Amino acid sequence: MAIFGKDNSDLLHQILRELGELRERVTGQQQVIEQLRGDTTAALNTGLAETRAVVRDGLQRHQEMIGDPLNRISGELVAIRAGVNDLGREQPAPVQASTEPDREITVQAPGANDGDLLRAAAGISAAELQMHRDAWSFLVEHAAGDRHFRVPGSVKEVDGAVTVQVSGPSIVAALTSLQRVSSSDDEPGTRAIAEHLHRRFSETVQAVIDQPHRGDGADPVRIVIDDRAKPAGEEQSG
Repeated sequence: MAIFGKDNSDLLHQILRELGELRERVTGQQQVIEQLRGDTTAALNTGLAETRAVVRDGLQRHQEMIGDPLNRISGELVAIRAGVNDLGREQPAPVQASTEPDREITVQAPGANDGDLLRAAAGISAAELQMHRDAWSFLVEHAAGDRHFRVPGSVKEVDGAVTVQVSGPSIVAALTSLQRVSSSDDEPGTRAIAEHLHRRFSETVQAVIDQPHRGDGADPVRIVIDDRAKPAGEEQSG
């Protein structure tokens, strides 16, 4: 004797079939979810990697854009200030009575009697200039207005001392500008600084005239502004 009637048996088979179909549907949806989860994780990882690469590239380009140009901008600002100062010098100062003894001042065209010196300076391909940053600022301030002077693209500074590479035309501009300042400026300190720098530049160029050499095989031209006292105990020469 059958426990279920025919109708109940058909209903049971239908229920079991629908349950099987439902199980297959759930299994398929789980597979789809797992696949989507994997795709999403991969996409997120790829996106993060691409974002990091873009950020690194942006930082590198930012550094390249603002690194070296900062030194050039600093030099250009000093040059602009020198130009403004030159404009102020163009206005003649009023003549004032002075009780100090008359000081004979002979003002002549910059480098008028230094043709050989300037020609020798022009022949220097490049020279290494070493001095304190304040002396370098003084030189740039007074020489930057000369059409032959070029502010170097980079300036190395260590403990307040700067090292720069300057060209022959820039040395010519330095000589003529320093000669002008030392001959015509009314401020004693300014004249003293200009005279000292001009003398040191002239001595270096004169050494090139006395012992000329072209091309490789000789030490590069170096202009060093760093006077010091001899150490204690060292014998004084001549």
